[in-house]
Amino acid sequence: MDDYHALKLDKANLKNGPISCSMLKDFARNPYAWLRSKPKESTPAMNTGSLLDAAITEPDRLDEIVAISPFDSFRTKEAREWKTEQESANRLIIAPESLQNALKCAEAVRSHKEAGRILSQSEAQTGVFGNLYGIPAKALVDLAPKAEHWDETLWDIKSTQAGLDDESVRTSISKWGWWIQAAWYRSLWNLVSPDRHCENFGLILIDPNTREVRVVTMAPDAIILGNRWIKVALKRFITAAHEGIKSDYASGVTQLDVMPWCAMNEDEWIERNQ
Repeated sequence: MDDYHALKLDKANLKNGPISCSMLKDFARNPYAWLRSKPKESTPAMNTGSLLDAAITEPDRLDEIVAISPFDSFRTKEAREWKTEQESANRLIIAPESLQNALKCAEAVRSHKEAGRILSQSEAQTGVFGNLYGIPAKALVDLAPKAEHWDETLWDIKSTQAGLDDESVRTSISKWGWWIQAAWYRSLWNLVSPDRHCENFGLILIDPNTREVRVVTMAPDAIILGNRWIKVALKRFITAAHEGIKSDYASGVTQLDVMPWCAMNEDEWIERNQ
């Protein structure tokens, strides 16, 4: 993880990379806006996900990864200095009750019939580093099966409060671009792996409120769609790295329609009421 996080992208020198999945998703839709955007600040949901990842995959390093806040707020100078010190050390600042919940969530994963088996037979937090068209690329795989248990599936741990039923999970996969992540991790792994080929990508999902766990695998068509998306996104990034970033809208006039779901909904309403 340290090697992975130490490689940071300089927007002023895209040729040096590294290209990552999260960066590519932010970049591809509008490179011009991405170039001028401020670094993303961690949200409570992101911190919860990072805490659960650590509790599940690196419980022995929790003391290094997290810092339990002794303060109710960060209004005082002492509290702000403490907060700055912990952030400089890349520690997650959490409340005691958050840590206890994360440990219970980790136990729920370990005791789950499928998730526990996967966790016990996998290497945690595996950095994958490659080169795409002369530019470094990286991925951080939460769980990669050990050689003696190899089943051609890479796994990612996701915390979600959006629901674990089929429709909710499919909505989360679509909304957060997990299908792109599946394609990126699988493709980069296979690019650099000399002897192990990965066919599949799966998700271990946990609701931090209910501590319910579900294991799903990504449909092949979703990964194929992700591969197509990455191909186009990479083309845009490589072009920008060599030619600079220009606005897609600097010239021309585009005709746009309503979204398909809007057209379908309104067409149904019109049919019912005409």
